[in-house]
Amino acid sequence: MEHSFHEQGKTQMTDKTPADRNETVKPKRSLRFKIGVFLLIVNTPIGYGGSALAAAIGLKTRHPALGAGVALGIYILSWNMLGLGIWMAGPEGLNLVKDLSRKWFKTRKVPSGTANDSA
Repeated sequence: MEHSFHEQGKTQMTDKTPADRNETVKPKRSLRFKIGVFLLIVNTPIGYGGSALAAAIGLKTRHPALGAGVALGIYILSWNMLGLGIWMAGPEGLNLVKDLSRKWFKTRKVPSGTANDSA
């Protein structure tokens, strides 16, 4: 024999999933995912900014070779950060960072096969 929701002391909303109630559910992100996304976001500013700063300091202190060496080291470190970030965040994190960068820099996604593709 079936009981109605009111007889059981439940409302209809408690038996529905968030998707049924048209609610957005934020997925729970792991610490590994968050660190990976952070590395993906900061690797470019650290790579270019740190390299430029090291080269400028090398020129200012009249040790351009040392500045160039440190700049190269920072640039290589940024590539390691990129690889580690991709590994930690996975494809989902990579897509999240791409979407964030499009939003921040106001660029649109261009479909492949259009006249904008470079050959």
